This record gives sequence, structure tokens and C-alpha cells, in this order.
Amino acid sequence: MKKASPLLTPAAPVLALLLLAGASTTALAQPAALATTAAPAVATESSPLSEGEITRWDPRTLRVTLRHGELKNLDMPPMTMVFRVQDAGVVGDLKPGDKVRFRAEQVSGAYQVTRIEKAP
Repeated sequence: MKKASPLLTPAAPVLALLLLAGASTTALAQPAALATTAAPAVATESSPLSEGEITRWDPRTLRVTLRHGELKNLDMPPMTMVFRVQDAGVVGDLKPGDKVRFRAEQVSGAYQVTRIEKAP
């Protein structure tokens, strides 16, 4: 009759599962701020304005859709996307089809246009 290896006792799989469960619980218990190493992208007043075109503006929901070039301060490639605005006054009398220059920031996890003007 063969002797069982001391490492392969019936309790070994249970112990392994407990160790794995403990490791995953520790990782999940960390605050989100510690789990993320990248700082949020924020535009400063000295940041250059990005170029784009308004494709949709909804003053009721305070959302403007822009087809834009690269947003260097947000490390974002060219695309079309929806941005929030603080209030309708930020967009003013601009309308879909207008070429614009704008500054966008990431605020509380959402992308927000903080400044927008008609392109020359």
C-alpha cells in the first residue's frame, strides 16, 4: 500500500481555496484610489484648445456631441463623443455644424467641456 504524500492530504485543496479566497478579498478591499495609479487628466488654463465640430447639442440634458481631433490633455484619439457641460451658457448660441475650439476635462469620471468657442 502506498503512503499519501504529506502535501496531498485531503485538506490540501481546501487550504488552497482558502488562501486564494483570502488573496482576492484583500485585493477587493483596497480603496479605488489605491488600485489606480494613473492621475485623472485635467486641462489647465495653459492647455491648448482642441478642435472639433458640434454634431448635436441638447440644452435640456446639457450634453453636446463633438466630432473632435486628438485631445492631448486627456490622451484621447480623434472620435465622436458626448460631453457634459456645466450649464447651457457654456455652449451659448453654437449649433450643430459649427466648427469649434474647446477645452475638455475629466470631472468625477465624466468628460466635461469647460470652454468652447467658434473656430476662426
